[in-house]
Amino acid sequence: MALITGLGRCIVTCLNIFFVIISLLMIAAGVIAYQASEIDQIQSLEKDIRTALDTIASKTGSGSTGAESFSITEFLDGIGMGLIIAGCVLLFLSFLGCCGACCKFKTLIFVYALIISVMLLGEIIVVILMYAAPGTIQGSIKDVLLESLKNYKGIGNSEVATLGWMFVMQQMKCCGVNDYKDFSQTKTDDWRKPGGNVVNDLDAPVVCCVNVPTGTSDTDFNCAREATLDINNEGCFDKVWDSVLGNPTYAAIGYSAAFVFQLLLIIFSYLMYVKDKKKGNKVYPRA
Repeated sequence: MALITGLGRCIVTCLNIFFVIISLLMIAAGVIAYQASEIDQIQSLEKDIRTALDTIASKTGSGSTGAESFSITEFLDGIGMGLIIAGCVLLFLSFLGCCGACCKFKTLIFVYALIISVMLLGEIIVVILMYAAPGTIQGSIKDVLLESLKNYKGIGNSEVATLGWMFVMQQMKCCGVNDYKDFSQTKTDDWRKPGGNVVNDLDAPVVCCVNVPTGTSDTDFNCAREATLDINNEGCFDKVWDSVLGNPTYAAIGYSAAFVFQLLLIIFSYLMYVKDKKKGNKVYPRA
């Protein structure tokens, strides 16, 4: 038992030192996200998106493209903050595990094991919901996205929600949350007649078209009308979801590895806590 506990102490200490490094990298990445506008690749991507939106705007006859207000930095701010918060949490947790195991602080190792146990329980519940009742989680996420989509106004508008959706649909080659019919719930129908060249209402935003209209007449925008629909009809939610969790084999391997890994950390931490507690309570005879 002493050998297993000693081995576990080394493993927990080394792994948490590794996680300290990872947490610092996450915090650094979060800080960099706030400076995304200075990165050449980000500037190039922003330029490509603005060019694509300007092209569509010129075809529709929009007086203002709204593209000059587009900045990926605005969308990366949230990601940056998430990375910083996650990095700080991981740094705190790694500090507890590292100090508790290396310095034999039984209180720290107990708190560490307790937090890992709660996290593992939460992860198990989430995984069960994701596969046994996927509609529960997916439905909640879709509700938030659909609420955001209601503010979509189309080409010529510079609002963050509109520019954000145009960016996602351009890059992911998708349309709406579920499909193009989601746009029937928008608070305004401005997107149905963008600019002065579109006479008859569109049934889908122009940015959903597979190919950007080549002309400027009303019929050139038939790709966004139901009678002659030619759009990227897959919903953006399904496209992103399938990209992240679409392969059940890889997902199962990842979940299993994470489960076993965390379970071992809990077991080793518990063994160290019990040993350190017994040692701390031992009464030595006076000389």
